[in-house]
Amino acid sequence: MASLLQSTEIASLVGILGDVFDTFKRQITINKSPKKVISQINQSQLFGYGEAANPVNYAYTPQFGVYYAKVSYLEDKGDEYIQDFQSKIDSNLVRIKVQSDAKAYIENGVTENIEIDDKTFNILSDHMVKNFLGSNGYTTYIYYLQETK
Repeated sequence: MASLLQSTEIASLVGILGDVFDTFKRQITINKSPKKVISQINQSQLFGYGEAANPVNYAYTPQFGVYYAKVSYLEDKGDEYIQDFQSKIDSNLVRIKVQSDAKAYIENGVTENIEIDDKTFNILSDHMVKNFLGSNGYTTYIYYLQETK
C-alpha cells in the first residue's frame, strides 16, 4: 500500500513527537510491592523460655522506579461519560502518557500505586496504545489514574 509520507518525513515527525514528549514530561514514581527479605532463619523450636515466640526476622525492601510521563489532570464534572472507559466516572482522574520503558515496568509484577506531584494514585485501567503514523511511527501508552484517599 502506498504511503502519503516518505520514510524521511515519518522519521522527522517521530522525532518532533519525541521532542514534544520531552518538553512536557514530568517525573513519576511507580511503586511496586515491597520485597520481603529474610535476615535470619529462626531455628529454635522451643518457644516461651525468655525469648519472643515469633521474633521478626525479615524486613521489607521498597521496590520503585522513576520514569517520565506526560500528565494531564482531568476536571471533575460530576458523572461524566468517559469514552475510553465506556462508562461514567464520578471523580477526578489523571491521564498519563508513558513510553515503552515505563509501560514495561508498570506491567511487570504488581504495581501498588504511582506518585505524581506528592500525591498517590491507583491505576484504573489497562494501558491503551496510541500509535502515530502506524506501527513504525511514534507509540505511547495511556493509563487512567485515580487519587487515593
